[in-house]
Amino acid sequence: MKILHKRLKFLLGGAMVAITGTMASAGPVSALTTVTAVGVAPPMNVNSLMPVVNNGSTANAQIVTLMFRPLLWIGTNLQVDWQKSIAQSIKVSPDRRHFMIHLKPWQWSDGRPVTAEDVLACLRMIQQFGSRYAYRGMGGMPEIIENAFVSNPTTLQINLKHPVNPLWFELNGLSQLMPVPAWRWGGYRIDALFKHQDDPGLVSVVDGPYRLRRFIPGRYIDFVANLRYSGSPPVLKNLGFQMATSSASAFWALKSGIIQVGMVPHYLYDARWRVHDLRSCVSNGGYGFNYVALNFTNPKVAFLRDVKVRQALELAINQPQIIGMAFHGMGVPSFNPVPTNPDTYLSPRMKALVADPSRAYDPQKADRLLSAAGWHRGPDGVRVRDGRKLIFTMIVPDISQTLVAVGELLKADWRRVGVDMRMRILPFNLELAKLHPHGTWDAAMIVWSYDPDYYPSGDGLFNTGGGSNYGNYSDQKMNRLIVRSADDKGVHALYEYEHYAADQVPVLFLPYPEYLVKYAPTITPAQLDESLYSVSCRPLAIR
Repeated sequence: MKILHKRLKFLLGGAMVAITGTMASAGPVSALTTVTAVGVAPPMNVNSLMPVVNNGSTANAQIVTLMFRPLLWIGTNLQVDWQKSIAQSIKVSPDRRHFMIHLKPWQWSDGRPVTAEDVLACLRMIQQFGSRYAYRGMGGMPEIIENAFVSNPTTLQINLKHPVNPLWFELNGLSQLMPVPAWRWGGYRIDALFKHQDDPGLVSVVDGPYRLRRFIPGRYIDFVANLRYSGSPPVLKNLGFQMATSSASAFWALKSGIIQVGMVPHYLYDARWRVHDLRSCVSNGGYGFNYVALNFTNPKVAFLRDVKVRQALELAINQPQIIGMAFHGMGVPSFNPVPTNPDTYLSPRMKALVADPSRAYDPQKADRLLSAAGWHRGPDGVRVRDGRKLIFTMIVPDISQTLVAVGELLKADWRRVGVDMRMRILPFNLELAKLHPHGTWDAAMIVWSYDPDYYPSGDGLFNTGGGSNYGNYSDQKMNRLIVRSADDKGVHALYEYEHYAADQVPVLFLPYPEYLVKYAPTITPAQLDESLYSVSCRPLAIR
């Protein structure tokens, strides 16, 4: 899970500047420099080089997967890409409890073979890291595992405590596993690995397409091709990332040629002419959804527990207007927690609503629902019930001016139906610190990314006590539907879950942004893909 987040002092050496200058005038490049999270989120600092013990940010995940390949590589179509996966095949028992995983012939950068022991070592790290593990609970990991053992050097068997939907467990559970050099890290306790997660010496042996060349925290990190990589040969000899402090600084680095791949922030869209000589594509923003979390435990906003109030707030949101004004037309509507783009797991009912989002915008119905719930307009237009006004405060993270613009549009939408929302702009880390049940916050804008939980079943989000159920929403039917979506074979239970979430509105669903990505004309599509993380990017002739 990543909350956007889901950050450059451009102190480049002369050699790096010379490289970028050459790339602009020569043919196809063999090296490029960019920033983290292009096409997904504002750029972020890298503060970890290791699997499992990092905080799960997009930046850290992107860097780690360059060096350490996952057992299962999940493509942007939300299916296992067996060509890029280290697993060769998975055999599932008829009772859907036992998973036999067979590995391809694969090697570490020092020539040693990657074995099932290395995959098991990753699972042991997850178990030892305990509650600190960023993805704990997703895919049931690690509590769902009864036991795991190595059958032979290329075969690992994982046995679960109960039957599951195999697709759910593969996309959400097994997707978290990646071989780690057990013979190298085995002498370290998990706390030592956590303390030294930014130590380049611990990642000198890798099994991914790139090896770390240098890492200067807060400034840059760059890689060279791993010539012993067992997959398709890396498409770049050198891949570097500048640590940008903001989307604006990354944009100006793109304009000046310091980086060759970047994106135009929505709030700088009118300045895109400054990079008109670069090629364009529009990313899908990653696989996720935007929402406003609601605090069901704060008595000051107890009215949020009323489903009629939540439904009214949702009906008052003009999603097409937000897409047009805040995202400059680059975005998709979203009315439930299953992402719209790609719509792989979106039900037919939800696809029809996305195709005609005007049906979900009905301020007149919102007015009727609020009146039926006992809220009537006062002299100033704000609704009142039992002497209390319909007022709440929404936290907006300061990581993007676009989020602030969305907040202003929401404020206007809700004011039209008699709801007074005040915005409180906070640093991202401070917002995270406040988001816990029984806190004093009212509502908070969140961007959720399904990574590594690619099957959007809702575990951890809306189940009672879920690790990312920030507002402590609790509903027994929702709990049952979430469990069924993970346990039952097929997608019917998932469809039931997303319909119930759309009707019950445990959070307020917002449109999801896409991003304008710009890149140097000398960069090939394969090289562009290598510089991005977990997004698809459709090309544009001119933008």
